[in-house]
Amino acid sequence: MQLQEVSNVAVIVGENAVTLSQLPSVWQDIAKGRANVRFSNPQIYVEMAQLFQYKLQYGDVDLFNERPHLSHLIPSFSQLFGQMAQETLEFYGHDFMVHNYPNFGEVLHNFESKGSEYNNEVKVARIGLELFDEFGYDLPASFYHVHLAPIYRDHVFEERALRFDQRDIEHKRSWDAILHAGKVFAIQMKVQSIASKYGFTYQHGCGCNSHLSSIDESSGAFAYELSLEKRQRWIRSFIWTAWYEYAIFPIVPNTSYLV
Repeated sequence: MQLQEVSNVAVIVGENAVTLSQLPSVWQDIAKGRANVRFSNPQIYVEMAQLFQYKLQYGDVDLFNERPHLSHLIPSFSQLFGQMAQETLEFYGHDFMVHNYPNFGEVLHNFESKGSEYNNEVKVARIGLELFDEFGYDLPASFYHVHLAPIYRDHVFEERALRFDQRDIEHKRSWDAILHAGKVFAIQMKVQSIASKYGFTYQHGCGCNSHLSSIDESSGAFAYELSLEKRQRWIRSFIWTAWYEYAIFPIVPNTSYLV
């Protein structure tokens, strides 16, 4: 589609968005085909980034659209969330780069070569590989890293609270965003259906605790396929949700009482 750029505002699907020049430089590179990304449709991702930044940078959210008496708070909101939007897009712009994705073949070979005592790790690696076969580079690298995470723990069923466990602290924001994006249930169903083939299910609680659980192999497996007509919509919704979860992560109240 052609963007109508007037002053510092673009229009996408009838909604205001920032212009390309206002996006973080990594997204400008993506838009110009200079970044090593392999989206099936780069324009969709760039336009989503333009819309996302505008809505947080200018307070174009329901809080103000539906409560005009709070409009005096928009400048403060914009100052804070404009920064969060920039941080979010900066992170994901790089997270989509090919070199940040796991080398699934290497991971799988590494655990297969260690013998039968690592069968569970091999299963998790195969789950990751099947997820990549399903979604490829249309989902960010952190999506795959968080689903492979159990193989790097003391044992695959170890539970960790991402906000509090120092061993995963550097990933807490990005991994938690992906796990919360699982509220886009079609994507969540696909993840769990693949995991169920190997006797597993992924768990994530409100205390940001993340772990893999075993399920009954004879009755726990189920098949689920994304609707071809809705597939791209679900993927867009998943990415959008991960972005805003990443943006709001630093202001979400948390307590070890939930862990």
